[in-house]
Amino acid sequence: MRKFFLTCLFVIGLGFALFSYPGLSNKGEFDSIVLDFREEKAEQIGPKLQEIAQEFGVKPRLNSEFSQADNVYIVEGDRALLQNLRKSGLQKYTEYIEPNYIYTLNAVPNDPDYPKQWNLRSINVEAAWDETHGQGVTVAVIDTGVSRVPDLKDTKFVQGYDFVNDRIAADDDAGHGTHVAGTIAQSTNNGYGVAGIAYEAQIMPLKVLGASGGGTVADIAEAIKFAADN
Repeated sequence: MRKFFLTCLFVIGLGFALFSYPGLSNKGEFDSIVLDFREEKAEQIGPKLQEIAQEFGVKPRLNSEFSQADNVYIVEGDRALLQNLRKSGLQKYTEYIEPNYIYTLNAVPNDPDYPKQWNLRSINVEAAWDETHGQGVTVAVIDTGVSRVPDLKDTKFVQGYDFVNDRIAADDDAGHGTHVAGTIAQSTNNGYGVAGIAYEAQIMPLKVLGASGGGTVADIAEAIKFAADN
């Protein structure tokens, strides 16, 4: 019972640490299974390991040189083997039979202020980065325009338009549109500033709001149509 209690505390603590650590995750993948035998069944571990090897064609092994004291063994296997082991009656000899999940480091950008961006981690952005960085996507920023500040230096842009002043250059004279563009596709992994959510996406700057933050419905409607057409 004491071992079971300590094991529970360990698993809970480990789970909290792993899921709280911003650069670590698992996708539910495993290629081996953990068998933790009960202390009071120590004399039966050897025969049970032989039975497992014969019945399932696997070779149980200690997880490390420190595992023997805790009776923790590993067998190579998938979900089908996991289910079969759990149905085999082995559970009365073990504390648990669980997947040996594989944890991997997520891509964490080197931008110095990224650790302060709690908002990105709250949407699990690092797991999303394992799938895509926004390549091939164009995002229209319909706002006050976008200024090419230092942390947008490496961001990809496509031609936009300034509907307030009727010109191609959609410069920002209020700051809001630049901030929005940075949140979307800030230049990332450049050792400067912060990170963007989809930092390989392209930004289309469309200025519909002036320095005061105001704009007309006609300009906004034209900007939406421009974005859809381009």
